[in-house]
Amino acid sequence: MKTNTSDDSNDPYAPATDQLLGLLLALSPSTVADVGCGSAGITSNVARALAPGAILYAIDADPTVFHTLSDEYTPSSCAIAPLVQDVNELTLPTTVDLLFCRFLLLDLKEPVAAVQRMRQWVRPGGRLVLMEPITSTGRVGDRPLSAESDEIVNPDIGLKLCELLIRAGALQLNATAFTPVGLGASLAGRYLAAMTGIDPDPASFIVLPTLVVASGQIQ
Repeated sequence: MKTNTSDDSNDPYAPATDQLLGLLLALSPSTVADVGCGSAGITSNVARALAPGAILYAIDADPTVFHTLSDEYTPSSCAIAPLVQDVNELTLPTTVDLLFCRFLLLDLKEPVAAVQRMRQWVRPGGRLVLMEPITSTGRVGDRPLSAESDEIVNPDIGLKLCELLIRAGALQLNATAFTPVGLGASLAGRYLAAMTGIDPDPASFIVLPTLVVASGQIQ
């Protein structure tokens, strides 16, 4: 295993990523799956944390996201295997030691079915990690952030992660929450501007949506 510190230069949720990387460091998994990896996810951070010879399955329904996983962007000795798949049809070459998703379930109409599908591909004794937001916690000053979107179906799915893990039969649950804050000119403000296209006032107090990291052991 390598370092468990992520690059937080442009990610206000880096402490949440660091928690996942710390879990990887503790478990030393040989097989990991990133479901719904996206083009701006944390696949590269995970790849750099894995030991030589490990396999990282990077899964997304959109094949265009995988250009970011080239060696230019991901200096890593682990093997990265891109798979173009929808989570509801997830089929891996083998069960994995750890499977995680990040900002995926909030876009799904059937998160229960998706989690059940993912847990099928975690070996007995392995870990399933869900990293999802509580969007309604976001604020610009005293004004709530709007979560209205054609894509966001479950804006507060972060509140239900432990329930989803229990329904999947997971044990030894753990959950932690991370809420990035800062003024408009801070990392939190810049992230908000990048996501919404609207630059907040430099003096505005920004509260980004809470990100919950929940994990459980699969039996």
